[in-house]
Amino acid sequence: MSRVLAVDIGNSNIVVGSFDGSDYRELGRLKSDRALTEDEIAEGFADLISKAGLEERSFDGSVLSSVVTEMTDKTAGALKKITGKDAMIPNTTMNTGIDVSKYDTSCLGFDRVADLAAAVSEYGSPVMVCDLGTCTTITVADEKNQIVGGMICPGVQLSLDAEAERTSKLPQLTAGGTDKLLGTDTESNMIAGTVAATGIMLTGLIDRITREYGFDDLKVVITGGLSEVVAQWIDADVIRDSNLLMRGLLTIYNKNK
Repeated sequence: MSRVLAVDIGNSNIVVGSFDGSDYRELGRLKSDRALTEDEIAEGFADLISKAGLEERSFDGSVLSSVVTEMTDKTAGALKKITGKDAMIPNTTMNTGIDVSKYDTSCLGFDRVADLAAAVSEYGSPVMVCDLGTCTTITVADEKNQIVGGMICPGVQLSLDAEAERTSKLPQLTAGGTDKLLGTDTESNMIAGTVAATGIMLTGLIDRITREYGFDDLKVVITGGLSEVVAQWIDADVIRDSNLLMRGLLTIYNKNK
């Protein structure tokens, strides 16, 4: 059984996880600090691995996804220092199981491809993946596993940050769950207007995309850091899968190793 170190660099955090075969375990997170050096990233990885009771050279390989270009090469170098092997950095020319022939891939974040790779493999297609991170991304693949398109929307926390930054009276808030559709004070208004509103927006998009593209049995998978608090506001059948991206990286790693 092989052991693979999987790393996803997002705009806010670096998620580090370990696969023993298909069994996934999150080791921890680092901040996506563009100022970090290769050695500092390697030290961060080493600390997480040690705290998990694992040995650095126990990994048979590593796979890296990144949407922060300036961190990709030094993180790949850090992974080589840890594992002693070159990291796999997947791209759309590799065997991913996803057809991108009708999509402009020049600026396509590979996290979206990895999300789809896992979703198609585990839940089937057609499928719509909603990744609720710094931005809310929506990516749709048809029954032939071909990307038909998607959306990029301001994420819940990003919206809250913008409201606080661009107004004089609105406070800085951290996104959290709410059971109120309508708030009764400033803070609850802001949470309802981001958390609840995102779920309601997704409900409408699921219905509209299903009708406009003529999909039968569209699977909808939500993932990302804020999927739990938004899920209760989606009035449709959805699958919540918090580790979708990381399993997508493993799927692609196994197809191309």
